[in-house]
Amino acid sequence: MPETLVRPDLEAILAHIPASVLLVDAENNVIFANQACEDFFGKALRRILGSPIDGLLRLESGRLAAAINSGEGDITAQSLAIHTPTGMQIADISISVMPDTDGIRLFSIFPRHGDRSHIVETDEAGDQQAVAVPAILSHEIKNPLAGIRGAAQLLAKQSGENRKPLTDLIINEVDRIARLLDQMQNLGGQTLGETKPHNVHVLIEQAIRSVRAANGNLPSLSINYDPSLPDVFINDDALIQILINLFQNAVDALGGREGATIGVSTRFVLSGSLRETGSRSEEGKTTRLPVEVNISDNGEGVPAHISSEIFSPFVTTKREGQGLGLAIVRKLARQMHARVMYERDDRKGLSHFKLYLPVAEPGSI
Repeated sequence: MPETLVRPDLEAILAHIPASVLLVDAENNVIFANQACEDFFGKALRRILGSPIDGLLRLESGRLAAAINSGEGDITAQSLAIHTPTGMQIADISISVMPDTDGIRLFSIFPRHGDRSHIVETDEAGDQQAVAVPAILSHEIKNPLAGIRGAAQLLAKQSGENRKPLTDLIINEVDRIARLLDQMQNLGGQTLGETKPHNVHVLIEQAIRSVRAANGNLPSLSINYDPSLPDVFINDDALIQILINLFQNAVDALGGREGATIGVSTRFVLSGSLRETGSRSEEGKTTRLPVEVNISDNGEGVPAHISSEIFSPFVTTKREGQGLGLAIVRKLARQMHARVMYERDDRKGLSHFKLYLPVAEPGSI
């Protein structure tokens, strides 16, 4: 073991922490493993050292395995199913490229224990993905939300009229998040709350106000609306959350870079449609999705090794992220019979997240 990679004092610490820790070289071979790896992988350390990581870390998700084995960039993924000699195990994984080490990566594997509530998500290829929904959503988040709402109401009474738009924004956002949390308790279902006609531009503007309030220095925003668009038939709380997540994703992708720009545009397209495979009929039901909302940014784009997993739950390249934002976007979109997709325009240096929505039929209320 090269002395410059793991000093004796650091090796002693790594040997006894509860997480399984490995160092993997640029050829994808394990060059260090701590004691916890023996229990997790069911192998002696001497058999782990020198092993190729793809033979040792056997993941249920083939696409994610390919992303990890590519050796590009940092990855954080949660609730992964991993095949081991002792059976299937569920664990969180964090992978970081160590600086100044010629491509050596640090793998940290945290086994999950105890029962977890899961939701089954079927992607367009028919694969099953388990989306964990912690009980923290209903308790640890909703309790402080009530306190925030009460404080905003108190501020509204003590402040002048010039502060009322801000306190109203806080109260409305708290109420919307509380409703969304109620819906997320049953995220495995196929329906949200009430769907009805809405002006998509009003909801976009509401989402922009929320993102502005959450980000002190919002990048330059370019807006291009088609005012002739018909109303969309959606759940307004869910669509606002989708838009907030997509806007915030663009803000995070730009990272305060000079010349950062976020674009939002709407248009009517003839090609948008969604075939629902869950229908009892052989052909299935086709829903037209002619209203396109496009949120773009001039950031670096999604890394190639993770682009195919961009909407997968608990997968992220952000060190502080949990990989839930875009997974929630996809789930909420599907529950509204809408769809979302990612495109990268390398020629223009733009990333596009395009949302396709159903229109309200005449007479729908």
